[in-house]
Amino acid sequence: MNKFYVICFDIAEKKRLRQVAIQMENFGQRVQHSLFECYLSNEQKQTLEKRLARIIKPDEDHIRYYHLCHKDYKKIQLKGRGEITPNASYYLL
Repeated sequence: MNKFYVICFDIAEKKRLRQVAIQMENFGQRVQHSLFECYLSNEQKQTLEKRLARIIKPDEDHIRYYHLCHKDYKKIQLKGRGEITPNASYYLL
């Protein structure tokens, strides 16, 4: 079963930022410049974490993974344009 994650990052260098963004686009939907909503299985999350760990410099960059349970997902409030990312029935990696 896939879990809903909000993943945000702050990457100090533009080249690494682009590389992180490319990897994130393979796993989720960009909702702001450095914020993605993703539905991930445990295996997909581990794969994503490994890929990102090879890109970032931990002393300069950081990534945060927020897992939202079904109850918390229902409490997401959206103001302005956009929509909360629906759970896709398929994934392209």
